[in-house]
Amino acid sequence: MEILVGIVALFLIGAGLAAYTGRWRSWASADPTFFYAIGFGILFLGIGMGLFAILTALGDALPVAAQRVGAVVVFAFLGTTLLSLFWFPRALTPRWFREAGTRRRGRRKA
Repeated sequence: MEILVGIVALFLIGAGLAAYTGRWRSWASADPTFFYAIGFGILFLGIGMGLFAILTALGDALPVAAQRVGAVVVFAFLGTTLLSLFWFPRALTPRWFREAGTRRRGRRKA
C-alpha cells in the first residue's frame, strides 16, 4: 500500500511543481473562489502523502517520538492543502500567480 501511496505522491508533487513553475496554469481560475490555489495545494498534499508513505513503510523501526513528530508534519502539509481551497499566503505564491491576480483585479475595476 505504501508503494501505491508513494507513486500517487510523486505524481502530485510533479503536478504541484508544474503549478508553481507556471507550466500548468489552467487550474488558476479568474475569480478567487473555492479552489483558489489548489494547484499549489497539490504540492503540499503530495509531500504530505510521500512523508506518510515513508513513515508507514518504516513503521515500528522509528521511535514513538519520531512517529508523532512525523504525524504532526503530515497533518501540517494536509492542512496547508485544505487552506489552499479558500486562501493561500501571498508569500507562498509564485510571481506569475500574483501578477495574474493583479491583472484580474485591474480588469474588474475598469
